[in-house]
Amino acid sequence: MDPATFLCCVEAIKSSDAAGQEDAANQIAGLSDPSMLPQIWHHVSDDSPLVRRVMLWTLRNYSSQIEYSPLLSCLRDPDMAVREAALLLFMEGGSSSTGALVDAVSSTDDALRFSAVEALGQFRTPEAVTPLMNAAISDNPDIREVAILSLGVYADACVVPTLVAALDDEPQIRLAALEGLKTRPLSPADAEKVSVCVSDADPAIRTAAVAVLGKHVPKSCADDESSSVRRTTAAVIASPEILGKLCCDADPSVRMAAAEAVGKRKYAMEDVLLPLLSDEVPGVRRAAVTGLAFSKRPDVVPALIRCLSDPKPGVQAAAATALGEIGGDEVIAALSASSQSGNAILRGIIKNALSAAMKKSSPE
Repeated sequence: MDPATFLCCVEAIKSSDAAGQEDAANQIAGLSDPSMLPQIWHHVSDDSPLVRRVMLWTLRNYSSQIEYSPLLSCLRDPDMAVREAALLLFMEGGSSSTGALVDAVSSTDDALRFSAVEALGQFRTPEAVTPLMNAAISDNPDIREVAILSLGVYADACVVPTLVAALDDEPQIRLAALEGLKTRPLSPADAEKVSVCVSDADPAIRTAAVAVLGKHVPKSCADDESSSVRRTTAAVIASPEILGKLCCDADPSVRMAAAEAVGKRKYAMEDVLLPLLSDEVPGVRRAAVTGLAFSKRPDVVPALIRCLSDPKPGVQAAAATALGEIGGDEVIAALSASSQSGNAILRGIIKNALSAAMKKSSPE
């Protein structure tokens, strides 16, 4: 492509003709001739966001030939699509682009530092860990926050002390640190530091702390004023006593989470779950039904059979599946009677449950 044709393509991209825009963009994006680099560089700062984006796409064809430092400003372009194109270009640039970002973390320009730290969080490259940990102690709280968020995606154990230290920082940074600590093994000292956060004034931070602590969450969290904290406690705590209490919570989302947890843990808590089959909230009823699927108590089967007539198809489907797990002549009769009712999807679920129940009743 010659420079004149290139300029014609640029003008076509700026036009209102969608077909012409696409054709021109495709022509430029297919360039790989080094002689066209000056024209591409010139239009990286074009007034049109679409032109800027096309130029960044095209530069991916020159990834081993370009200097990345001048492109750092594209990571904070006012247009989101341009920022995304720039990030993709940097992600494909290898050590050259990573080096430019690492250098930018030490810049005196806070906007540039912020963009570099944010981008490195997308890379998950070992070279980024140390610069990100340094950025996590920046004087600028916005940079500290994005550094902690970025470190949270790295599985390296070496980032844990930095994340734990951030629990003493401002609220949004504490929350970012807790998000990064989820699913990580913690030392007793680190777990103790996280435990302090379950008393934080911000319910979002308390909720995140509960999620990090998992089965080690304090039982007192079941009495938290925030339904989000109680709901998360229900999802992670192992105590049957606490789960039984949360199954009776005033908030239906908490009751549902607790009933689901009982089922996942296969706890025999029929006295708690059976009353929930009459709950006013369908999701709670469905969770209770699922939690009863492994029960051996004879009074559970009639209760689940009644749920086959629940007004909500989701509850009916859960009841059919649970009954299929239990099996027995009474179950087979009930599922057979229900197998022609409801919508096609529900009928399929009931027939599958009937097959499962019949297999349980068949001799080996």
